[in-house]
Amino acid sequence: MQTILYTAPTEIENEIEIISTLMDIGVDYLYIRKPDLDDFSLVDFMEKIQEKYWKQCISTSLIITKEFNLGGYHFTRDILQKNINYNDKILDWLRANKKIASVSAHQIDDITKYDGQFNHIIVSPIFKSISKENHHYHWDFDALSSILSQHKTAKKFAIGGLEADAQKINIIKNCNFDGIGILGAIWNEPKNAIEQYQKLQQLITDAK
Repeated sequence: MQTILYTAPTEIENEIEIISTLMDIGVDYLYIRKPDLDDFSLVDFMEKIQEKYWKQCISTSLIITKEFNLGGYHFTRDILQKNINYNDKILDWLRANKKIASVSAHQIDDITKYDGQFNHIIVSPIFKSISKENHHYHWDFDALSSILSQHKTAKKFAIGGLEADAQKINIIKNCNFDGIGILGAIWNEPKNAIEQYQKLQQLITDAK
């Protein structure tokens, strides 16, 4: 299973160093999620990240994606709704440049709708969120597993409430997800970020 690491939404001490270490030991994709930063501030942030990781980065800013030749672009719900006349053009540009088109799915119908259009579908929140209070959706995991088995064009990632918990990891693996996304499990206790990531990876390896 592949792993997405989300940046901390707010400034965290040693964040860049932690990101670099996690990328070096196995994180597949880095999602640049800094909702309080404008594009100018995002440029400053991206310049701190080593260029060798840029192809693994996905941003919610098309400007940043183009400026740094990042690996892909994430369509937020707000972007999808406001840019109806331009979304297809952006998708065409991403395909032409062999970049990842990413989107979030918050219910089963979204997965059916987005598979085939996007390369990454982020299914969230899969469990009660660690980073967002009262952020949860009650999934029917049998139905979810069936849908994920039927729709295989895009990679499906589970995010929300994922931590070093064997039961949760087993559920994710049995649902046929291609990977996981991690946010709160890493950034709520950044001093233990490396240890938490390694525990998660071991549980994924051991899951049946």
